[in-house]
Amino acid sequence: MATPKKVVIVGDGTAGIAAANKLRFSTTLSELEVTVVGNSSRHFYKADGVLIPFGYRNYRKSVRPTNFLLNYGIDYISDEVIRIDISQRVVFLRSGKSLVADYLIIATGNRNAPEELPGYEGEAKHFFDLQHALELREYMKGFNGGQIVVGSSNRSDAYFPTLAEFSLLMRDYLREHSLDGKSPVVFLTPNDEKSFTKFASLLSPIMEKNGIEVHKKAEITSVDSKNREVVLSDGQKVKYNLLVASPPMRGRGLISDTSALDQFGYAKVDPKTLTVGRYDDTYAIGDSQRNTIFRSAVSAHRQALFVSSRIVADCVSGLSEPEFKDSTHGIIITGRNRAASYDGTASGDISLGSESQGNFLIRSYSADTYFSSILRGMI
Repeated sequence: MATPKKVVIVGDGTAGIAAANKLRFSTTLSELEVTVVGNSSRHFYKADGVLIPFGYRNYRKSVRPTNFLLNYGIDYISDEVIRIDISQRVVFLRSGKSLVADYLIIATGNRNAPEELPGYEGEAKHFFDLQHALELREYMKGFNGGQIVVGSSNRSDAYFPTLAEFSLLMRDYLREHSLDGKSPVVFLTPNDEKSFTKFASLLSPIMEKNGIEVHKKAEITSVDSKNREVVLSDGQKVKYNLLVASPPMRGRGLISDTSALDQFGYAKVDPKTLTVGRYDDTYAIGDSQRNTIFRSAVSAHRQALFVSSRIVADCVSGLSEPEFKDSTHGIIITGRNRAASYDGTASGDISLGSESQGNFLIRSYSADTYFSSILRGMI
């Protein structure tokens, strides 16, 4: 009997779990051993983060135990990865153990680096993880009005459209709580990401129609907490009473071969194959790399499916797409009870559909499909 090949997946977020479940769904235990390494006790559906601060989503419905999401036949190791030797396909763990694989999938995500934006820590708020979403929820309970500034730092990889969603939800929240008249909302669009800039162009008319002031291509370069103002990349200064901004982000930098990392610690991948550097048996997916056009749960899921199909085709049998075609789709919230569908093509173009209440309902309850089918490898 042939010895099963071994796949080690570093990371237990969306990309890592989806890849593991798809590999397990497509192979038998005698064909492939699948191991996931991570140290997250619970998995948070990040798309719900924008709803939680307003009380529009019960956070308990947005969280599941990580090990519960992994299908039968997947080995889950709860440990911290300290180094990845991709030349030998060895993963070194904090416990002193190491894992050797035939295939590596790096799905470590990125890390927040708030210290790299002067004045950010202790002043700005965000909702990109459960803890900060709940902290913002508590703050909103006592918010009595004032200017709200929503934007991103000059080195953030957070999913930009959710900041737009927050701004539009904030406008309706202010109306609901009779704070609209004394609480202007200022939205800052990023200036270094083509697909994000196109999103901003599509959403700007909707935001302006809702009375939101839009500053285009103006990212936050520093925060002056004494004067309660942000300094923007275009030199302007904007006052705030509430600042909601995505923090700077960096890659994990765990790969020992520094030639396979960019200057910010992200894995360098071939956007057509998602392989890392010169190594055709090592892949990086999701937010562990920045070479694909779109960064979202949908894109991470697509990458996980592509990589898993390549590994299955290589070590067992079957067909796989010759190249990864980066595209995305989804629903973006445009206000309380309103949302619009969107599609992004492999060339980076974005199209936006019409707003409807039905889209909002689908988007509001998408966590159910995410946990039950998408992560499970059934879609």
